[in-house]
This record gives sequence, C-alpha cells and structure tokens, in this order.
Amino acid sequence: MEHFQFATKLAAKRKELGVTQEQVAQYVGVSKAAVSKWEKGQSYPDITLLPKLATYFNMTIDALLGYEPQMTTAHMRKIYAELAEKFSEQHFAEVQQEMETLLAEYYACFPFLLQMAQLYLNYYKGADEPVAILQRVDELCQRIIENCGDVKVIYEAEMLQAYAKLEQGQFEQVLEILGEEARMQYGVEHLISMALAMRGDHNKAKEILQVSMYQHMLGTISSATNSLQYEMSNASYFDATVQRVEAMLQLFSIGKLNMNAGLVFYLQAAAGYAQQQRQQEAVALLKKYCEVCLNIKFPIELRGDSYFYLLDNWIANNIHLGAQAPRDEQSIKRDLLISITKQPIFAEILQDEGLQKMLRKVAKHLQIEEEMR
Repeated sequence: MEHFQFATKLAAKRKELGVTQEQVAQYVGVSKAAVSKWEKGQSYPDITLLPKLATYFNMTIDALLGYEPQMTTAHMRKIYAELAEKFSEQHFAEVQQEMETLLAEYYACFPFLLQMAQLYLNYYKGADEPVAILQRVDELCQRIIENCGDVKVIYEAEMLQAYAKLEQGQFEQVLEILGEEARMQYGVEHLISMALAMRGDHNKAKEILQVSMYQHMLGTISSATNSLQYEMSNASYFDATVQRVEAMLQLFSIGKLNMNAGLVFYLQAAAGYAQQQRQQEAVALLKKYCEVCLNIKFPIELRGDSYFYLLDNWIANNIHLGAQAPRDEQSIKRDLLISITKQPIFAEILQDEGLQKMLRKVAKHLQIEEEMR
C-alpha cells in the first residue's frame, strides 16, 4: 500500500467539503474512531466500503486512494539508467526479475512499458533464452498498441515490435505491421514552422526546421549505410555511396553530433570492402572508425552543436531517454572494440600493423586494454 495516499486524500477531501469525521462515519456505517485511524494512516477501510466513500466525496476510487500508476519522465530515465548499469554487473535473470516487478506495478504507464521494451531489446542477447525475451518485448508493445491513447507512443511501440519480430526471423509479420512500400514524406514540418512563424513564434519555427533537417540527415545516412549490403556486386555504386556518406559525415560533423551513425557506417562499409577483397579500403575505413572512438567522451549524451543549436530542447522533450545513452557505459565500450576484433570478416585485416596500433589506442582510451589481450 506504499503507493497509496488514501489518508492524505481522505482528510483533505473531508475538510474541503466541510464535513466531520462523525458525518463520514455515519454515512458509511462505521465508528468515528475508524475514520480517525484512516486519516492517520493507521488502517484502511474494508474494500467493500470504497465505492460508497468514493460516491460520498464524488471521486473515483483511484483518486480517493491516491493511487498513481504513472511514472514521471525523470523517474523513468533514472530507473532505465540504473537497470542498464545492472545488466553489466549482474546475471540477466536477476535484472529481469526486477524489471518484471516494476512492470507489474506500472503496467498502465505506457511510456514506461516502452522504455522497458527498449531496454530488453538492448540486452536480450545476454539472456539464457533470448527468444523468450523478444516475445516479451512483443507482448509489451502489443499492450501499448491496444491500450495507449498517445499516437506517438503507439508508433514507437510498433517500431520496437517490428524490430523484435525481425530478430526472430518473422519478416512477413514485420511487413504486416509496417507495410511493403516507402511512405511518402509530405513535409509536415515545413507547414508547422510556417504556421508558428505567422503566429510570431520564430524561435519555435526554427527549432522545428532544425529537428527536421537533423532527422532527415540521419535518415539519409542510415538508409545509405543499409543499402551497402545489397550493392556488393555493384562496385561503382558501392564506392559512390561511401564517398557521399563520408562527405555528409564530414560536412555535418556527425562523429560529434551522433557518433553512432558514423560508427555503424564505417563498420558496414569496411565489412563490404573486406567481402569484396579490397583490404586497403577496408583498413582505411576501420581507422576512421577508430578515430571516432578516440574522440568519444563519457558519459555519452545526445546533444546538438553550433549548427543544430536548437536541438537540445527537442531531445529532452521528445526522446524518452532524453540525452542519455540507451546502454550502460561498460557495455558500450566493450562493443566498440569487439565490433572489429571479434568479427570473422576482419580476421585478415587485423594483421595490419597500423590498424593494430590504433586499436590499442582505442582500448587504452576506453580503459579496456584487457580486451586486446
């Protein structure tokens, strides 16, 4: 009953209506002493009396009990960070048990369910039964989709659900959720920004356009990166894509603005070159990957820069985790290194002395030299 505030709510409502404890007691058929104990938090009324009490005070039972099954954004982010850290220190099952306890308590807080689904997706490979965790993600997302009234939260749940199904090889179900065609982009942000400017809110209009540029830029880089795996036999197109994405990375300082976009690109492109037996090009891109790693400062936070100077407010208010990283620091550091050192496709390339030297620098910078032994 620790999350109930019945005593406070009852006393406040009674005083607000100007009635005595005796009057409340007479209405529900108990003694004045019983009502006094309720208000002091020494006991609770019988469950059968709650509807009558709620009716007397013209309140819902939840409101009377002071039960708040929702979690604040700050609290959600704090819990997420704490649980993510525990995944690097404890067995998966132990953290899972804690997560499920919280989920049972806040099962009606859909943004929290969404964050827990994302957390599961980020760590499910460490579970004894990874498929069961993916199925749990599916369940959480389905509950959000069926019961949440927030369109944005529902959309994010659909994306996470689709990802969980894709990880299980259920590609047909992914297509059922998302469709089989690229959606037309209507430039809604442009209309919103113009309307805001007409209203006189020029700063907000600028923010909308900066966010639009930022998201479309990252979307272009992500789509181009993913396209590489399907263009292995088309060397000229592969090269052109690499050149254009590299130009974007440099032009918009992506290594500092959103390092993950650059890191994923360098890995994917290097793997493509390795598969094409173009070792020199692969080594060059892996060295650029290392350069990005050497410039990472922890804790990692998603931020704007001097060009996208209105981005921070949007990140804080629209991304569920805010600026914080979706995984714990130690796991991120380890994965940054083993994404190269443990990949079979890079086995031959790792013999390059220059690359080995840079990898040792990265390991030292990340304070995980043991991973190079």
